[in-house]
Amino acid sequence: MSRIPILVTGAGGMLGSAIAEVAAAGSHFVPHPLTHSDLDVRDAAAVMKLADLAAGGWIVHCAAMVDVKRCASDPADARAVIVDGSRNVAALARASGARLLFPQSFLIYGGGAGLIDDATSPAPLSLYGDLKLQAETVILENLDDPLVIRMAGFFGGGPIDKNFVGRIIPAMHRAMTSGEAVFPVGDRVWQPTWTRDLAENTLHLMHLNADGCYQMASHGEATFYEVAAEIADALGWDGRLRVEPVSSALVASEETGPERRPDRAVMACERLRREGRDLQRDWRATLKAYLTHPHFDQYRPGA
Repeated sequence: MSRIPILVTGAGGMLGSAIAEVAAAGSHFVPHPLTHSDLDVRDAAAVMKLADLAAGGWIVHCAAMVDVKRCASDPADARAVIVDGSRNVAALARASGARLLFPQSFLIYGGGAGLIDDATSPAPLSLYGDLKLQAETVILENLDDPLVIRMAGFFGGGPIDKNFVGRIIPAMHRAMTSGEAVFPVGDRVWQPTWTRDLAENTLHLMHLNADGCYQMASHGEATFYEVAAEIADALGWDGRLRVEPVSSALVASEETGPERRPDRAVMACERLRREGRDLQRDWRATLKAYLTHPHFDQYRPGA
């Protein structure tokens, strides 16, 4: 049986690179990773030239402007990349007969005290979340069988990790090496999820020809403070830097309207679990496994 082609947009990013890497290691798919330098999804003609490459396979559309602040400061370009780019990729899927996988952000939800379940209506607080929701709508309206996976906030990729874990480690290390003993971290609640786990679970759903919408996140939930404390322990910083929680309200007060994020965003992932398709793991175990990556050796004591 021949391997099924996967065209991965945004393959230079955290999620896109993980999906391409995991797919290449398996026997079912053959990935064609396209970074931004390979393909600008705003260019409809360039996108459509890939019809032959995508035919008979999947398109995994990871390309997006993922920086919430940048989206807020340049809304026109953000819309062109996220919404118009998704429209171009959906047109490619329709023209080539390829299936489309759209990784969605948990930031389309407004948060709340309880679990966000499959029936929870999206209510994005940030412009980024709003544009991602618009992109999802475009895809659902233009294709008969897309697969949309609403994913938790993630970490992964070592040197290309631009999310919380990738940013907080060098910041904490700088504080520690400059002699600071306490490092404050907010207490917002999320589901820290490894991109490798997301990639493996996503490819599993694609292999099963799943369609419709799923939620996907690690097992458990954590505050940013708890994640930072686990990092300090895993990197051997105990006794050298004390992580201290601060109220999420202090962080929220620094965010303007288009940059707002929910103080708590925890998804129930009901359909994924009900169908027996949940391959996710506990966030602590995966974070510790991730931090064994050689990239993080530079932050260990004695490095």
